[in-house]
Amino acid sequence: MNYPVDQRVALFNATTGQAHFEAGLKEDIIPGDSASEDPNNLPAFHGYSANGNVTGQLVYANYGSLDDFKALKAAGISIKDKVVLVRYGGMTRGLKVYAAGLGGARGVLIYSDPAEDGYVQGPVYPEGPWRPESSFQRGSVSLIQIHPGDPLTPGYAATKDAPRLDPSEAANLNRIPSLPLSYRDVEPLLRALKGLGKPAKEVGDNWVGGLTSKGVEYWTGPSELSVNLLNKVEYKITPIQNVIARIPGWSEPNRAVVIGNHRDAWCAGAYDPSSGSAALLELSRGLGKLLKLGWRPRRTIILGSWDAEEYSLIGSTEWVEENRSWLNAEAVAYINVDGAVGGGEYAVGASPVFAHLLHEATKQVPYPNSNQTVYDVWLKDSARNAGDDRLEKPAIYSLGSGSDYAPFMAHAGISSINMGFGGYEGAYHSNYDSFNWMTRFIDPDFKLHQAMTRLWGLLTIRIADDPVLDLKPTTYAEELQQYLNVIEKYVASQLPDTTDVDRAITKKFRHLRRAQHNLLRSAQYLERRLHYLQRVYGEGCQMAGNRRRARCHQLRKSINERVAKLERHFIDPSGIPGREWYKHILVSPGRWMGYDSQVFPALAEAAEDGDWEAFQAYEERAAGLVNNAARFLRKV
Repeated sequence: MNYPVDQRVALFNATTGQAHFEAGLKEDIIPGDSASEDPNNLPAFHGYSANGNVTGQLVYANYGSLDDFKALKAAGISIKDKVVLVRYGGMTRGLKVYAAGLGGARGVLIYSDPAEDGYVQGPVYPEGPWRPESSFQRGSVSLIQIHPGDPLTPGYAATKDAPRLDPSEAANLNRIPSLPLSYRDVEPLLRALKGLGKPAKEVGDNWVGGLTSKGVEYWTGPSELSVNLLNKVEYKITPIQNVIARIPGWSEPNRAVVIGNHRDAWCAGAYDPSSGSAALLELSRGLGKLLKLGWRPRRTIILGSWDAEEYSLIGSTEWVEENRSWLNAEAVAYINVDGAVGGGEYAVGASPVFAHLLHEATKQVPYPNSNQTVYDVWLKDSARNAGDDRLEKPAIYSLGSGSDYAPFMAHAGISSINMGFGGYEGAYHSNYDSFNWMTRFIDPDFKLHQAMTRLWGLLTIRIADDPVLDLKPTTYAEELQQYLNVIEKYVASQLPDTTDVDRAITKKFRHLRRAQHNLLRSAQYLERRLHYLQRVYGEGCQMAGNRRRARCHQLRKSINERVAKLERHFIDPSGIPGREWYKHILVSPGRWMGYDSQVFPALAEAAEDGDWEAFQAYEERAAGLVNNAARFLRKV
């Protein structure tokens, strides 16, 4: 990992050497907030950023996406040998730096624009929850879409004696330096671009941020003045420590539900991750009380407190890589909570098999200070966000990367859930993500924390204790049809204008459409077998006589085995081409989407590259895996 040593951002005349501005790179002390006064707070810094002392003219590139850089090129603006200024949002930090590097930039400055999480959104801290002018967002610039975890041990555990790559060989490290900036520090830089290059609003839509209220105009540059960016960091191999607890199951000790949260933070981290850490500790305390009362879970429960998540999901990734064999054999599910409470809006991403269980569990947990349940509020928020008052079911997003569920789901094929209450990102990765911020603006009485702990505990106990796992393969098969609709539409957008699109799409997806149909029929068959079990024997086989009880237990075991390991059948051992660490064929983080998921990533990327021969091979391979899953479900 790397650690900050020295940093500088200065605007000066390269001919005369005259200094015009030097960024403070410090967050203001807020009276009454002890977290902001800590002398050990990290300075402006990006985890896994490259060492460098570079100088060049400044160019503004909006969010720093590939499309943004294409728009600059179309406008005649080059970023070669420039220092590029981009704002947070739209994609991960690492991809912004990587995209700039592809264009020949010397370095990247990433600033927090008030339009995203500052005064444009509402009152800023300490008057409100949003980001104040001196605040900047720390974070990692690792290329997590290539692979998470230790950059020097891709695909295998970073144990003490493990062979390691040379850092120059690490595929998920950027090669040019970067630093985060506050919108106070960026204002003089943007003013230095006024009248130079093109007005940002003429380059593309949504290129103008929120500093216009201060008289700032957004121009592309390049600037006449030069910018010096110094990022001096020390790289060293550092021990990290996961904390693992295990409660053995009494009936099925070789089946396990894993729950986890990371405990490392860039600063105080009241929201990210300490709200989740508090929930994990309280949940563990509750489980301990149950154990003292004589309760034992049917299946094993494993609790994980992960280290070094902020750098690149290191703790969880290395643990999964080290324990992949027995996890493949025993893991039923993984439930992740990162920041548990950063607002009042419940959001959850999950494998589709969990949809029914999530609906049932959230209906049982009261929403704080109301006569509603978490489900009720979740559905209303989903309807509002979708602009659809008739929405029948709340939104569950598909999982990409960005937190500790990624190695479980996208690498090992363990069905996963990621959830939390959110809504306010104004203190994210800053000194102001503090106890004071939390108690003043987010959760003064900690009732949202309590609700999250109850929900997390309920889900854990249901998966650990239900005689028959409440996981629905039919829901997965139905969702797969939606995935196909999404990827078909995307592939159609990548086809040449001369193509007969409808005919081409039908041809390109014929194997997967058949496979999806087969999976749906098999899932329906398995659920019929489940209904038979419940009707004839009861879920716990309590209605079976002595002679039939063994048959009942065998049927129940077989059903549980099928639903628990369905996700494994969507794992391609060869991985996504070019990003082989990611092995889930249905959903994985997109190549240029950062944390967001891409359905059928290998197909999407082959279409983007115009490699239709590879596309056809991947389509047939994906269909084969889905058909294997369908056959697996029928072995009941």
